[in-house]
Parts: sequence; structure tokens; C-alpha cells
Amino acid sequence: MNVKLLTAEELAKLLRTSAAQIYNISSRDDEGIELPRSIRVGRRRLWPESEVEAWISAQLTNQSETSFKPESQPKPKTINRI
Repeated sequence: MNVKLLTAEELAKLLRTSAAQIYNISSRDDEGIELPRSIRVGRRRLWPESEVEAWISAQLTNQSETSFKPESQPKPKTINRI
């Protein structure tokens, strides 16, 4: 089995963010939500490439489902007068 594991720096480059941001999020135990799930090897935290790809796909799917959908007719503007 040949699984490629990404470091925080490699993951940050892939997600176009900083390694510090990756470390901050991973320290909050929000894995799977804000970041893909990782594994610990000694003191290091590594992310399986397949898990990262699956997480990105899930994020894209969730984003398209919750994207902005304009109404067919704009609501008329009302003026509240006292």
C-alpha cells in the first residue's frame, strides 16, 4: 500500500492558506469540518492525500447546494412613513 501523506505545509499550499492556519484549526479538534481528517505519526500530524481530495469534493458539493439562488421576481420596495 502506497499512501501519500501531506504535511501541514503541503496541505496549506494546496488549500492556499498558511501553515499556521492549518495548525490553529487542527488544534481546535474541528477535523472533518474545517479540515480533512489527519493522522498522528509521533509528534507530527499528517493528512492522507485521498482524505484531502474527498474532503475538497465534499466541500464543493455542499457549496453548490447552499449557493445563492435569486428569487424570480424582486420584491417591491416599501417606504415606511410615520
